[in-house]
Amino acid sequence: MEELQNRSASHWNYPAGYFDWAGDARRIRESYIRENPVYILLDGRGRDVGFYSFTTEDDELLLDRMFVDVDQIGRGHGRTLWEHAVRTALDLGRSDFIIGADPNAAPFYESMGAEWYASKPTEEPTWTVQMYRFTISRQRRSPR
Repeated sequence: MEELQNRSASHWNYPAGYFDWAGDARRIRESYIRENPVYILLDGRGRDVGFYSFTTEDDELLLDRMFVDVDQIGRGHGRTLWEHAVRTALDLGRSDFIIGADPNAAPFYESMGAEWYASKPTEEPTWTVQMYRFTISRQRRSPR
């Protein structure tokens, strides 16, 4: 998953070493997978094409990671992962969740109906985490 995450992030053409300031924040340890809901999207051949994960932050559900492999971006996999994440949030008893987004991914979350509420600075002054909240509508809460 870590390799898929890195390939996905390469879509934005960050220069080599750009995220060195983040330290281990981009690492995905086995304990992270054991302790948090993590879901992988496979293609028809069983290849990992994307994944997402939830964590909790201040008792709120946080969509911590959502990545689609760089050669699969634009094929609807992000929407598939998003729809699964919404159902997962409901299954976890939540009516909303927050998202900490790469600034480049912000338009995707906005198109899914998430609402921006803050920017969080990082150690890198040219990169801020964009914070969104997604409230699950009543229509989505009804069984299909």
